[in-house]
Amino acid sequence: MSLQEQLRADLIEMYLAGDITAAEAAQSMEVSTRQCRRLVSRYRESGRTGVINLRRGKPSNYQLDEELKFQVVKLIRTRCRGMSPTGAWRLLNAGFGLSISKETVRKLMIAEKTWVAHPKDRL
Repeated sequence: MSLQEQLRADLIEMYLAGDITAAEAAQSMEVSTRQCRRLVSRYRESGRTGVINLRRGKPSNYQLDEELKFQVVKLIRTRCRGMSPTGAWRLLNAGFGLSISKETVRKLMIAEKTWVAHPKDRL
């Protein structure tokens, strides 16, 4: 358990003992009162482990699909060589119909070393 999760469990125990109100517990945890009620419910079902984040150890929901990533990297290496990320993004969206953000294309190009970001000149 992280320190934050231990603090949440302690606050929930204080709330269940009647030492503090739900609003005070929610404010101390920096969550809404509704989220506090949900945490209390999970605490009652699972004990202290109920306050542990259920997403821990799992990949982000916003990761790029591996198949799409492989396809984009392949196209960047073959068709977009020497292009800027914006140009490559335009070609991928218009020419190949791939729906991917410009920033994702830029990050993939930097990771594949097909484009080098140039820092702005400082005065």
